[in-house]
Amino acid sequence: MYLLPGLGSPAPPAAIQSALASASSSYGVPLSLLTSVAAAESSYNPAAVSPKGAQGLMQIMPANDASLGITNPFDPQQSANAGAKYLAQLYGQYGDWRTALIAYNEGPGNLASQGPFSSSQSYADSILADAGISPDSSADSSSASDSSGLVDTSGAQLSATAWAGLGIAAVGLLVWMAS
Repeated sequence: MYLLPGLGSPAPPAAIQSALASASSSYGVPLSLLTSVAAAESSYNPAAVSPKGAQGLMQIMPANDASLGITNPFDPQQSANAGAKYLAQLYGQYGDWRTALIAYNEGPGNLASQGPFSSSQSYADSILADAGISPDSSADSSSASDSSGLVDTSGAQLSATAWAGLGIAAVGLLVWMAS
């Protein structure tokens, strides 16, 4: 099985990859984040329906369809666009991806009235880890960088796991060159 670089999730089918890439570009949501949300929400299944009634690739609740431009919740492009638009709105409201993901998972109303659910915190942390984005990252996806100025392909900060992988690769390269 092919895994996306930096992601623990299997790669989505080409049509889903294309829909996610387009939505990522249109709404400024890191592709790795959007891909991780789609994997967690529907396992890339555009026909998925949750027990609570969320629908499609990004598991949007029907009550949100009109405000997010959905006329067919099972159309992968519409769902990807809606998920990206909603995440971008939540990021704008909260200023960081972790809180935006918590609100995406439990709903902004629940977050405001009851605080973050532990399950939503775990959800957000899992998505961020899978996407290779630092949980405390509040920089926008076009300018996020660490002190070295290095960024991953989505523009998000490299995680500790990514740095460890780069270190291991560098050591392997040095050993190979020395032999």
